[in-house]
Amino acid sequence: MIIRPATQDDSDFIHALAPRLAGVADLAWRSADEVMRFQRAFMHETLEMPRAGAVTFIACADDEEGGERLGFIHAEPQLDIFTDRNAVYIPLLAVSDAAEGKGVAKALMARVEEWAREQGYAHVALDVFASNARGRAFYARQGYGEETLRLVKDIR
Repeated sequence: MIIRPATQDDSDFIHALAPRLAGVADLAWRSADEVMRFQRAFMHETLEMPRAGAVTFIACADDEEGGERLGFIHAEPQLDIFTDRNAVYIPLLAVSDAAEGKGVAKALMARVEEWAREQGYAHVALDVFASNARGRAFYARQGYGEETLRLVKDIR
């Protein structure tokens, strides 16, 4: 597997993974359409108007023809809520159906952590849908711990 910086040519692949990201949100008070609209808008804002210093990496199969794209990760500087020092925030990470369970997400996380260390950051943070048990278990195996928990109540 090769992990490289994303280019404009990767945009269609990245945006095609929106259903995978939205699909892990099992939120009783949100419709599937609401979640998908949020996901597409969030991805557009995050990727098409990135924060200064942001980076997006693509994981590709290691073959002689450039390699099939397997997944992507986006990371950006963000102030740590406790220290007001710059840290790294990962708003987006997704792998294709075919790449699931093959170490692609782990490799992408490792690459962002390496990049963050090279930039002098001390922390990496991310969000995950509370209902995404598989994602939460994955991040726990990577050494991530829960720091805050956002609670929501539907009052309609």
